[in-house]
Order: sequence, then C-alpha cells, then structure tokens
Amino acid sequence: MALPSCAEAPNDTVAPPTELATGPNPNTATAILNAGVMAELGGDLERGDTAGTRPVKLLFDPLYDDHWGTFEVPPPELVEALVTGAPPYDGVAAVFVSHAHGDHFSEEQLTAMLAAQADLVMVAPAQALDRMREAPGWDEALAERIRTIELANGEAAEAIAIAGATIEAFRSPHSGWPDRHAEVHNITFRVSAPAGEGLSARVMHLGDADPASEHYEALTAFLQARRTSLAMVPYWHYAQGGFDALLDETFNAHAAVAMHVPIEAPGYLARGERPFFTEVGQMVEIVPVE
Repeated sequence: MALPSCAEAPNDTVAPPTELATGPNPNTATAILNAGVMAELGGDLERGDTAGTRPVKLLFDPLYDDHWGTFEVPPPELVEALVTGAPPYDGVAAVFVSHAHGDHFSEEQLTAMLAAQADLVMVAPAQALDRMREAPGWDEALAERIRTIELANGEAAEAIAIAGATIEAFRSPHSGWPDRHAEVHNITFRVSAPAGEGLSARVMHLGDADPASEHYEALTAFLQARRTSLAMVPYWHYAQGGFDALLDETFNAHAAVAMHVPIEAPGYLARGERPFFTEVGQMVEIVPVE
C-alpha cells in the first residue's frame, strides 16, 4: 500500500463525534486528528465527578504540519488549544512523538507548546529534537524537558516514569522498510498507569510501524512481559493478513483502534467491526489489564 511519508477485538465501536468532553475521562483514548490521540490513564473518577484520583493525561502525535492532500488539516482553534493547553487538553503530563515526519510532527508547533506549558514533558526520537532546534522560537532551555530516544530496530529503551505513569518504548521499522524510510526512527510507546485492584491501563501508540510480524521477533520478551489494554495502530494494520494474531500474540494486546486514517477512508474499515478514528472527539474505552 503506497503511503505518504510519513486476542479478539472488543465489541467497542467509535462513538459518533459530538461536543468534545472536557472533564476527566479515566481509561479512555480520544481522537485528535490523523495519528493524534489523547489517552487518559488510571484514576478512579466517575465521569463528571471531581473527587478521587485524576487520570494522567497524555498526547500522542498531536500536532503536524503536512497533510499531503490526504489527511485532515487541523483547524486553527484545535492547534491553539493543543499548544496552549486549553480544555480538554489542559493538565497534560507528557506529549509523545513517534517519528519526525511532517504528518506526525510539527517542530514549530511543538516548540510553541513546550514554551507555553511550563510543566509539559516531551518524549521523542532524537531526530525530532534535531529538527526542533532549527524551529522559530527555539530556546535551548526547552531541551531540558525533552526525553530523547535513540535505538536500533528491534531495541527497547529502559523504562522511565512521568507523573506516575510508566513509559516504555521500542523501535521497529517504519512502514515500507527497507525500500522506504529506512533511516527514520519510528518509536512505539507503551505507557501504563495504575487503575486500581492491581490492574493497569496500558496503551501502545505505534506511529507508522510496519506490521510484518518478523520485525517484532527480537522484542518478544518485551512485548510478552506486559499485556497492553489498547494498541493504537496505523489503519493499514487492519488490512494485514492475520491481524488477530498480530494483535493478540505479537503485540500482546487486548484491543485495537486504528488511527492515521486518510480523508478518503478505505472501504475495508467501514466494512469491518474494529473501531477506527476519523474525527476529533471519537472515544474508545481502555480496559485495565494485569
């Protein structure tokens, strides 16, 4: 499939896009646009309540410059809310960048985001920081809040902690490898937060990871060590033969939602039963796991 640079599934379906919820939504993943997802992990709030433990709020690939005539163009008000931390994007603990392609990453907007939100931490491949250092408005002091990752394909990084969440990461080839984008460091993030009763809410965001199962053989021990609640996969993974096995056995994930869906979504997405994100505010549940 030509692309621009860049266990059994649950019965969950993507909710119709309505007014974007602004309150805390423990253990949910909410679409931004394109590959952008907001995850709220852990916490014991019931929706609308203000007591108890608030979930940790995280953003994955939220800002991008290039749409290639294929993906939605973020409206200015969405970009402004993400950059400034306006609800529902307030209180974000960390923002994650899978790789430094323009349809996943905006060096200028992310620089502005870090400058506007003094407590925000960014986790990204070193290639992204290299580009941000060339962005207008860059201040080298911002680098103190950027955790960079530099790995070979098939390698996993040591876990770090941010705001009570455990951050793990590994590199696997960008889709199209080795003929295309072999030099791109595509990072998958696996992030967990306690969800009570000995369970964790755990998500993986795969960026533009190639779906071929052989890419993950060196990561078997890493992937099998912890079950993932929700794998956020690029949409073409759904077209992969044997996706059930890829999800359950290789990724060791309970459920999936597809992201990075083009404006003209392929018909197999609508014909299938698995959820996929196409509009701001669509939401799926994250089921806590052991």
